[in-house]
Amino acid sequence: MRYDDLVDRLATPLDPVRVGTFPDGSVDDYYRLRDGDSTVASREAFASALTAGRDSFVLTHVATDAGGQSVNAARQAAALGDDVTLVGHLDHPIFDFDFETVSMGAPAHVRVHLFDADDVMFVEESADLETWSFATLEGALGERIDAFLERDALCCTNWASVPGLDAALGDIAARRLDGGVFCLDPGTISDTQASEMLDTVARLDTYETVVSVNADEAKRLAAAVGHADDDPAAPAVLDAVRSAASATGVVVHDVDAATAVTPDGRMSVPTLDTERTLTETGAGDRFSAGLARSLAAGWDWDLALAMGNACAAYYVSGQGTGSVSDLHDHVLAHRP
Repeated sequence: MRYDDLVDRLATPLDPVRVGTFPDGSVDDYYRLRDGDSTVASREAFASALTAGRDSFVLTHVATDAGGQSVNAARQAAALGDDVTLVGHLDHPIFDFDFETVSMGAPAHVRVHLFDADDVMFVEESADLETWSFATLEGALGERIDAFLERDALCCTNWASVPGLDAALGDIAARRLDGGVFCLDPGTISDTQASEMLDTVARLDTYETVVSVNADEAKRLAAAVGHADDDPAAPAVLDAVRSAASATGVVVHDVDAATAVTPDGRMSVPTLDTERTLTETGAGDRFSAGLARSLAAGWDWDLALAMGNACAAYYVSGQGTGSVSDLHDHVLAHRP
């Protein structure tokens, strides 16, 4: 079992790798929704209240935290002891971290409404993020741009909400750099974005590209390669997505397992049985960070999947972003 091997790996500090993440950033406010004296615990309950004619609800503020997919991934890699550079939209005092940050403008503002099973996010977009381009990234980093893009692992995130990412990845591909692992977590993409993304990722052939998605995003990618009615986690479907993207691997992190298809075949690692507490928002980003940094460190795919699962499960358990020792103890207690 790979979790036994992971416990052994996590018994001592990990050899650090150089991780870069970009380009988003958000200030996230978390709320509970109340209908009178009762907490609205699910989307279904909210919809029922609306259908019944309820037009007034009470918001109870729970917490404010630094957010954004690239921010979450950077925090996870830093917690594991890696050498991290986050280049995002960070013009806010909440982004005060003990690793290197470079800001490219104002963050988005996200209101996360907490439900028992699946949160809902309302996003106030950042004008800086909407007009972001590769030139913005290059301007922020200056002469360090190529060194950043040649880090051992890059986590590129939020294709869905960053209009300039398609063109920017084309610009990155054109530089023909000596790339490492390039992990793309696209966020909640549309059907059109799914097709565009696969075409663009295929151009990043100097990197070890990895597409990391949740189950809903996997359905969009499956449809983009002609498998709209098939199981998006089926080996043939994932391999069709991988081939369309000319990727090293495609990974689906779902409730029960993380599944990957690479040129060597399909592998799946069950998730850790951890009870959700406050929120799952941000867990997938931590999965991608754990996966990407582990692949960059030369780990086998199934062990890297187990690492991604461990990072996500620890966060979902409500204990924050896990360090090496945190994850060691959590995996030891919850491994299958």
